[in-house]
Amino acid sequence: MKKILITSLMGISFLFASNNEDINKKLDLLINKINQLEKKVNEKDKKIEELQKEIKTQKKEINKEVKNELALKSCDKIKVSNLKYEYNGDVIPYYNLTFTLKNEYPKGIVYLVGNLYAEDKDGTIILKDYIKRKINLPANGKVTIHKSHTLNNDLEKYLKDENPKDLHIYFKVIKAKFKDGESMECEF
Repeated sequence: MKKILITSLMGISFLFASNNEDINKKLDLLINKINQLEKKVNEKDKKIEELQKEIKTQKKEINKEVKNELALKSCDKIKVSNLKYEYNGDVIPYYNLTFTLKNEYPKGIVYLVGNLYAEDKDGTIILKDYIKRKINLPANGKVTIHKSHTLNNDLEKYLKDENPKDLHIYFKVIKAKFKDGESMECEF
């Protein structure tokens, strides 16, 4: 019986040893497969990050294009500063006007049609001057314009008595032609 028991124990230990080898081989295979899967997951994560960066870049480009398109459709992207006026009360009264226009469109302008307005502090328009000219006004650039303005009505005489600090000066675009050939028109 001792012999059978010893033989049985040796057989069982041999089985365990061979099973241990099989288990170790299987574990090694599983570990290798897990490592391969980790590499694939890491590669996929890198691709996902790259795609997310590309999507962000494309969104920025799209937003920039949309903002540019909206800016190009706006009629209020020409700002006025430094309006100076000198009244001449000759037989036909007129003003010598000097003012600066700033282009807030994303493109340069080569032709501009619009109206320059001056309102008093009560909101009454006391000057309306029509501008129609070829112009070299770069994007976000400025240009100074000198011109004579013949009085159109009696109300415009009051401009000479107004304090320039009390005036609200603005410009409304009627038509603009951009350097790239594109045009924009506004209705008033």
